[in-house]
Amino acid sequence: MQRIIGLDIGSYSIKAVEIVNTFKSYEIANFYENVIPQMEDLDPDQVIPSCMEQLFQQNDLKADRIITAMPGQYISSRVMSFSFADPRKIEAAIMAELEDAVPFNMDDMIIDHQILGTMNDMTVALAVMTRKNFLRSFLEHLQRINIDPKLVDVDSLAFYNLAPYVEAEPGQCYGLVDIGHEKTSLCIVQDGVLRMFRSINLGGRYLSEFLARDLEMQFAEAQRIKHRVSQVLCDGAQGEDLSGDDRLVAERITLASNAIVKELGRTFYAFKNWEKTPLSAIYISGGTSKIKNFDLYLQEQLEIPAKANRIDKTDLKLNPDLSEHMAIMPQSIAIGMRAVGAAKRHSQINLRQGEFAFIQNYESLLKGSAVAFRVVTAAIAIMCISYGIKFWFYKRQIETLRAQYLKEYLQIFPSAKSQYIAGKYTFEKLRSDSLQKLQKEILSKNTAITTFIEENSASPALTILKSLSEVIPKDLKLDVTLYQYNTLATGGGKLVLRAETDSYASVDKILDAVKTSKLLKDVENKQSSPKPGTDNKVIEFTINADYAGSVGGTTKA
Repeated sequence: MQRIIGLDIGSYSIKAVEIVNTFKSYEIANFYENVIPQMEDLDPDQVIPSCMEQLFQQNDLKADRIITAMPGQYISSRVMSFSFADPRKIEAAIMAELEDAVPFNMDDMIIDHQILGTMNDMTVALAVMTRKNFLRSFLEHLQRINIDPKLVDVDSLAFYNLAPYVEAEPGQCYGLVDIGHEKTSLCIVQDGVLRMFRSINLGGRYLSEFLARDLEMQFAEAQRIKHRVSQVLCDGAQGEDLSGDDRLVAERITLASNAIVKELGRTFYAFKNWEKTPLSAIYISGGTSKIKNFDLYLQEQLEIPAKANRIDKTDLKLNPDLSEHMAIMPQSIAIGMRAVGAAKRHSQINLRQGEFAFIQNYESLLKGSAVAFRVVTAAIAIMCISYGIKFWFYKRQIETLRAQYLKEYLQIFPSAKSQYIAGKYTFEKLRSDSLQKLQKEILSKNTAITTFIEENSASPALTILKSLSEVIPKDLKLDVTLYQYNTLATGGGKLVLRAETDSYASVDKILDAVKTSKLLKDVENKQSSPKPGTDNKVIEFTINADYAGSVGGTTKA
């Protein structure tokens, strides 16, 4: 049996779930919360570690593994698609792209990635990175109170760990939204594959600050009133049960909530334009989601079905006594579920890498090293014995390869067969002879090519083609579908060039480049239009031009 703590370090409270994990199953057994006192004269970097220490001590929390997550505002991420699936190629491609995009020294960054799955025949991968000094500071705050997490995820990304437990139709796209105290975490999943995650720096605190400014009162009093009224107004709920002052507060909470709604709306709109996929539903959680009618307000404003993220109604193995905490538990559960082997798809990001890698027990490592030393010693002895066997085996392979080399050589040059009688030649001689004969053949072919060039150097079709290859910039995408040159009976000739490129701007650049050729005149673009079925990503165009010299005969290429 293993006890896992999913530690959610928020700005309003410290939350932790205790997961009891066995070989065959698990249970989300307990939930703990410690509200962080709001003291303006104290540094949060001192208050928060003290609250964590208090949470562990008061509840006598013992864990085999502690898993936590960094705030999303300290993280940069990118979801990328590749036409290949080889993990090594994907890793190399990600690092190359990040080096071009990140304005920091890569040595100062912690980078991790994972392959998410396949969408539209493309392999989708996620890259996540943070500054080393951010991670160092985060871990130092935990180590002050003897908390050494085995794994550090990203808080908004951690919601992907709950995706396997959301009942959704195949291909359906939905969002998991957690509206906390200072930020809103968003995770968008389509057909079980992560498509986007983001942290928005707006939450319940913003509503309290808005009330404090608008009603001209202290922040603490505004927060108390917000918690007491805790209601927004919408078409489906006009707050008929509210008195005059409480109704005014509800109106101001509604107005303040609009800022969160707008940020969510911008994100969903951008995702819809980017992925061409609308969201079918959003599942909300977090302390702010407990405000009455908040789900209805989101649904009306965003025009997306919104409902509470009732994780107790899913396949999660949850202690029924914890149902009263459903609104505020999903973030800490999502973090803790990372360590449960039963999860199908989940975040695989771990920021504890390199110099920050987790080391659990030095004594056990030393004992393990002693065992490993004995194993290595035995392995070396076995290797020494196997070396002689491998030497004999590889020697036979070499002899086989040399025989194959001779066979291939004689197939190319059958007339040389009489020169190589078994046992009468060395491999070095065979290699030398083959190199000489091949070089002679290469020289013969090069001579034939040179002769062809000399004999056809006056061909207008070829000289124009050579000129175009010199004037058109090499960085422009150009796929030629027709290259035709016709000689006119009256002298001169006509060139028709039909090709495809990636944009109208590239068409203009190619046309300008062709006009610079001294062999052509009266260059014009006869037509250009998008290629059918390519969503304007491929432009077809035709260029006509006259040959500036004069020739006889007709040539097509």
